[in-house]
Amino acid sequence: MSGKREERQQQRWREALERALAHPEGGDASLFLRDHPDLVRGLAESIDASGLAEACQALARHMEEDRDLWLRRLQRIEATPALRARRAELDLDYLELFAGHFRRWGAAGSQGERIAELEACLLLAALRGAERLWVKGGGRPVLPVLVQEALALLWPALYGHARRHLPKN
Repeated sequence: MSGKREERQQQRWREALERALAHPEGGDASLFLRDHPDLVRGLAESIDASGLAEACQALARHMEEDRDLWLRRLQRIEATPALRARRAELDLDYLELFAGHFRRWGAAGSQGERIAELEACLLLAALRGAERLWVKGGGRPVLPVLVQEALALLWPALYGHARRHLPKN
């Protein structure tokens, strides 16, 4: 797809989302999560290129760039049971992405699989927790700061197997 055509489609989607957010009944629910595949793909590319921490920060910066729209969107998702349930279903894509990353860095075997899945769950919970605090605070502190705080708390629990094999200084 050409860049201009893609930009026009993106702008039309954004305008439709704005209209849906302006109405209490919400309009077309599919608008609220339409960009999910693009977000997952972008996060995967960022993890491969820059690592997990930087990828999470990049996602937070992306959301912060369009703060007002994201805050209203997340508020509506949280307030609408069907949207909240659909987002939870879509979160399985993030869990698989994160678990795959941790499997590449973790222990082999069934224990390694379990640990990778637990690490993925912990990471997603930390990111969603940062989002909730961001919405609750009306955009303050900024999302990248909240994500950094969440990762700083979580990081000692991640990559345990790989960390045991790093040279000690």
